[in-house]
Amino acid sequence: EAFDGADVVVTSGYDGILKPLKEGLDIKLSHVVSAIDYSADEGVVITTDQGTFEADYCICSVPLGVLKANNIQFTPELPSSYRDSIENLGFGSVTKLALKFEEPFWDIETQYFGITTEPKGRWNYWLSYRTFSDENILLGLSVGDYALTADRMTDAEMVEDALDVLRTVWEDDVTEPIEVLATHWATDPFTLGAYAFPRPGNRKSDFDDLGEPISDRLILAGEHTIFDYAGTTHGAFMTGLRAAEYIIDEEG
Repeated sequence: EAFDGADVVVTSGYDGILKPLKEGLDIKLSHVVSAIDYSADEGVVITTDQGTFEADYCICSVPLGVLKANNIQFTPELPSSYRDSIENLGFGSVTKLALKFEEPFWDIETQYFGITTEPKGRWNYWLSYRTFSDENILLGLSVGDYALTADRMTDAEMVEDALDVLRTVWEDDVTEPIEVLATHWATDPFTLGAYAFPRPGNRKSDFDDLGEPISDRLILAGEHTIFDYAGTTHGAFMTGLRAAEYIIDEEG
């Protein structure tokens, strides 16, 4: 499901969206959560590598990949219906590589390039930043199974792999990049992937039921808990609003 209007590239970065949302909040960074105890009626206890925290409610918005890896111990364990959905839903990845060049060698009026590659998914989608900025940047994407292959590469290996693809189109005009930035979401322990997707046999409810409160005190949120907008930033945002509205209603 989509909204009306054009697609937008957030040129300032997604942190520009978060800055106004975090005003007045006490945000703890670099606190790795290992356990969530929601056994008590009056609240929850969250265990981290920096100590424990008590709260009236917990909105757990870690990515589906982290839930699949059982990196957080829930007490009591999650109900079987939630565990089944977590296990059965697909969670894929995408590997992104931003290459900044001294000068562009591509048509700067074209925003998107598609390149047929083998294996399938190997750097076959490119976004040119010159269409919305003065930066000579190409952002390449590897998807499907190849996203995992690329993710396991070093940044240097990834760059050579991507340049090899670009040379199939621009040949000797392709120059060495002056700056590089790569993602490794599939192997990052705090993501272990990028986007949820329905596997054959999955139901809409496998997504939506994950967004139902687990108890009066514990709720899951994230793009994997809303079927209509799975895999999107706005979907994740909407589930956060949904969880917050539940708590407000509970507090009366």
